[in-house]
Amino acid sequence: MNSQLKKKMADIGAKTNVCFRVVFADGSSYQSRDRTADVTIFVRNSRAAWRVLLFGHVGFLEAYFNGDIDVEGNFPLMFRAGMDAGFDGRPTFLVTLRNWWHELRLSNRSIAQAKANARFHYGPGQEFYRVWLDEAGMAYTCSWFDSGAKTLEEAQRAKMDHVCRKVLLKAGETFADIGSCWGNLLFYACEKYGAHGTGINTTTEQVRETRAEIKRRGLEGKVEVLERDFRDVPRQFDKLLSIGTLEHAGRDQLGEVIRAHADYLKPGGLGVIHFIGHVGVRDTEFWIRKYIFQEAGSRALRRRSIGASVAGSKWSISRTCAATTH
Repeated sequence: MNSQLKKKMADIGAKTNVCFRVVFADGSSYQSRDRTADVTIFVRNSRAAWRVLLFGHVGFLEAYFNGDIDVEGNFPLMFRAGMDAGFDGRPTFLVTLRNWWHELRLSNRSIAQAKANARFHYGPGQEFYRVWLDEAGMAYTCSWFDSGAKTLEEAQRAKMDHVCRKVLLKAGETFADIGSCWGNLLFYACEKYGAHGTGINTTTEQVRETRAEIKRRGLEGKVEVLERDFRDVPRQFDKLLSIGTLEHAGRDQLGEVIRAHADYLKPGGLGVIHFIGHVGVRDTEFWIRKYIFQEAGSRALRRRSIGASVAGSKWSISRTCAATTH
């Protein structure tokens, strides 16, 4: 087994300029270059070796978090070596199988599972996310730097203004914010445009924290947040803002999600659906699905699939816009 793992490490070493050393459980070692190693990897036992051989980069990461692999030195360069060699590329057969089984069990098909998935990710609350999200409103979606913004906070405000202008939001109008996070868009649209917003959010912790912020700002009666799945439509609105919700639709749920969004709009209403997509068709990375977004399904949205979904709803597309490639 060690010989197989050494071969795997040698394959990686031949494809990167990073000098790394691997110390195996039997005390033997491999080093990719004849100089001082940038990073040293300690494989503590055979379980770690089998994980790497069977599950590739996913197995390596799982072994690290389980304490079966340790790393000393330049941690980012360890990742650089793996990416140089394509170690994080095509998943192994067993990872593909695990990904399929995970999606089968934990997709957002049912409202109860969708709530459990949302709480798995967003449940840690503001104290956790405040460390690394923007200070303008803790937005957990793409920002908009094309506006000339220089800071993350400026770019997030520019993104919120961009989507509000897309739907021609006006004072006194009602709008639904699908997946309202901690209410940043609700507050922005209310305070700048005078619109009355309703957040739709299934995460108990985010709803509780958003309601506390509504009270702190004195916005009761102007802004609200409802704890419910977005497929459970409470009433219709003049406008719809959906930022980063479509990514949570499973591969067989796109039509259902589009129709649910359409049901929020009054006749003649305007809505915007903003989402992250990618070119081509591929499964979401298993590591992301397993440990970060349990139901993640970043869309490979071809015009054909969007068109078919819209045809079964009350939507009509007036414009599609690629904000940027990133």
